Amino acid sequence: MRDTVLHAITTRFASLAECVASLNADLLNERLPVPKSKSLGEHLWCIVGARESYTRALAQGQWSGFACSLETLEQGAIMDALHQSAQAFSETIQAISEWHAEHDKLLLALLEHECMHEGQIIRHMYGMGHTLPASWKWA
Repeated sequence: MRDTVLHAITTRFASLAECVASLNADLLNERLPVPKSKSLGEHLWCIVGARESYTRALAQGQWSGFACSLETLEQGAIMDALHQSAQAFSETIQAISEWHAEHDKLLLALLEHECMHEGQIIRHMYGMGHTLPASWKWA
């Protein structure tokens, strides 16, 4: 099961990077005209922070809080952060020598977080009249 979850996570990482790379940078600041709407950039900030936070938690074997290194919501910075967080995740997974149930819980929580934001991004993109790459599983 762990391999299935890891595959799903890395697939989601790749499809999100493809989506962000294909965006017009102006879309990062657009909001849906509904209460509490976040911009795409804000969703991506949260995704990067979760990847970094869950990667740190996996290395430590337990949750250690949320933090995000992304300081700007510019497309290049977001792309760099998505790439770096995916690379750090991969390296951390490879370095774990002894798996525990807590590692599996953290992996599942990261996958849930990615999928939750993926759904929000789909709603956002379609709500703003935009399309998504074919790699987006749920779109």
